[in-house]
Amino acid sequence: LNQPFKTGTTMVISGIIRPPPDIRAVADRTALFVSKNGRAFEIKILNSEKGKTPKFAFLHETSPFHAYYEDRIRFYEEGGTDEDEQKKKE
Repeated sequence: LNQPFKTGTTMVISGIIRPPPDIRAVADRTALFVSKNGRAFEIKILNSEKGKTPKFAFLHETSPFHAYYEDRIRFYEEGGTDEDEQKKKE
């Protein structure tokens, strides 16, 4: 599922790769905030010093975790909650 494939000279990662727990927590919180408050918040982070740190690398389309982040925004926009997620795991 997460097999990279080549398009021309660019390597593209298909599928969603779950980030490690520390990055996932930041990605989830950011996605929740963006889903409620819009992309302006994301742009604000990207233009800040914080946005240039590895902690927020998932905001960049070149990150292997960007698809996870985008998926989380959709999840929250569609009314999903972290509580729903916990129930699925139990």
